[in-house]
Amino acid sequence: MRHLGKALRAPGVRVVDVRGVVRRKYGCLLVALSAVALVWLAADMVMLPKADSATLPTHVVSYTVRPGDTLWAYASSITSQGGDVARTVDELMALNELDSAVLVPGQRIIVPVD
Repeated sequence: MRHLGKALRAPGVRVVDVRGVVRRKYGCLLVALSAVALVWLAADMVMLPKADSATLPTHVVSYTVRPGDTLWAYASSITSQGGDVARTVDELMALNELDSAVLVPGQRIIVPVD
């Protein structure tokens, strides 16, 4: 600061070392970004979805749809006595990734085997 000259040494003139201000400013920014990153990671760890899978592999067979077949009729034929046919229909739709219960002749669906 010796090279600044007499003009800056006059009364009322304040000389500020900008390097320190810049370091503090970027230091605060770095701390803030680090805190946000840590919160984000912590939230991500807490919000991890739980894996939902069967404990044992499911054995399946392939069935080719014939004219006149409906998913409801097929589900009722494979549902155990007193079982919920609607639940079987839902399971077949999920297993075959079907958007609707409509079947087309020649379509192949996979069916779990007990």
